[in-house]
Amino acid sequence: MVGVEELKKQDYLSNQDSILHNIDGRIKLITLVLIIVYAVSSQNNWVFLTLEVYLLLLVIISGIPLKDAIIRVLLILPFGFFIAIFQPFIHPGQILYTLPLGIHVTLEGLQFAELLMYRLTISITAIVLFSYITPMNDIATAFRKLHFPSEFAMIFSLFVRFIFLFYDELSSIRQAQASRCFDISGNTPYKWRIKQVGNLFLMMFLKAYERGETVFNTMASRGYNSESTLYTSNDKISTNSILYISIPIIIMIILSVLQYISII
Repeated sequence: MVGVEELKKQDYLSNQDSILHNIDGRIKLITLVLIIVYAVSSQNNWVFLTLEVYLLLLVIISGIPLKDAIIRVLLILPFGFFIAIFQPFIHPGQILYTLPLGIHVTLEGLQFAELLMYRLTISITAIVLFSYITPMNDIATAFRKLHFPSEFAMIFSLFVRFIFLFYDELSSIRQAQASRCFDISGNTPYKWRIKQVGNLFLMMFLKAYERGETVFNTMASRGYNSESTLYTSNDKISTNSILYISIPIIIMIILSVLQYISII
């Protein structure tokens, strides 16, 4: 429930009107990939610092609460931390400490773990910014315009359209249960609560199946099949969109030159 509420909040923020929100979805998607690829391929701390400052500056320009963006990054970052925390023990190199059971902590492992966390921070910040300034429908449209596989774009479009519908269905079921004084968190046997949760998921599955059948029949009645081509508008790329992708490319070129001449 909390996750869907956060998704609704994100969808609301992504539909705001600002310079960054009005950038073409294709440009934002390509820029996201460029930043992540460049961050992952770099090993320079100044590169990581510059990219992170640039991304946070974009968050401020977009009008998105900086606190919300940072909290979202910090919530996702621990998943990467669980990967990085094992690197000092499994990465070969100069041994710094020897722990019981013959476990070694290596210098190269610590450096790689640090590098991994820097890369994850940049990547997660870029993804959070992208999700906050790009509506989900625009993401699906960008997939089509960039000639992603039609099945992938269709599945994502259906996901966008139906996730909130399923949430409303779940809310109506829970409201109906509450009107009958149903309280799963009360002093009830654990097995009984597990059974009720199973019944709830079963009802959601049946409703999802029925809704899917209805949608498929509706689409089929309008001539849709697996070879159908969906309409996408041919909007011209604006000047702001060109600047949005040009600035990070220029920053990357400058950073690469500075690394090549050993200034950073």
